[in-house]
Amino acid sequence: MIRCATLFITALLLNGNVIAEKLPSVDDVLGRFIEAVGGVDGLQAIDERYYRGTIIQDLSWDDPQHTETPFMAVADATGKVRYAETSDWSELPGTDTTGLRNKLRWIFHPRFALVVEDFFPGLKVDRREVRDGRNVIVLVPADLKPEYYSLYFDEETGLLSHVGYHNELGDWREWDGVLHPHRWVFGRKGGHTTYVWQEVLNTPVQR
Repeated sequence: MIRCATLFITALLLNGNVIAEKLPSVDDVLGRFIEAVGGVDGLQAIDERYYRGTIIQDLSWDDPQHTETPFMAVADATGKVRYAETSDWSELPGTDTTGLRNKLRWIFHPRFALVVEDFFPGLKVDRREVRDGRNVIVLVPADLKPEYYSLYFDEETGLLSHVGYHNELGDWREWDGVLHPHRWVFGRKGGHTTYVWQEVLNTPVQR
């Protein structure tokens, strides 16, 4: 009996080591993400991006509970983002929009996949898990709250699927050879806020 128990425990420990050894490194995960969205050359070729979309609010405590607001943004490779909730390019501010939340500032960056560690510093591979029926690798930043800033990368596609416990990225589409998410859902108490991108361009198109 004791011998069987010892063998069982040893098998568990060995199995745990095998699982741990199979976890990829941070460089592996981020490198695969870069390739999945279009590769280093494709990203570095983009100096500036123009974004047009809609913010959809569905909040049970608000009145009205459902609202839709247009947004536009211009971002360049230096990290500058000019953002406004408008449908007119001429209404964008002339200077950087400093109050923009950090996660949005990152995804607006035209080379976002190359600058992940600038916005989520000190990343470490934490675990492998199943989320929404998909196998994901979870990277956790050193000094940011994991419930808000952990990064979940789909093992099959290499793409980022979630940021933290309540943010979901999806509807990845190609523009000029580079994939960009066209939906980011921010879960909130009593509902959610969803950013939907209609256009991701290298030059603005007036509507």
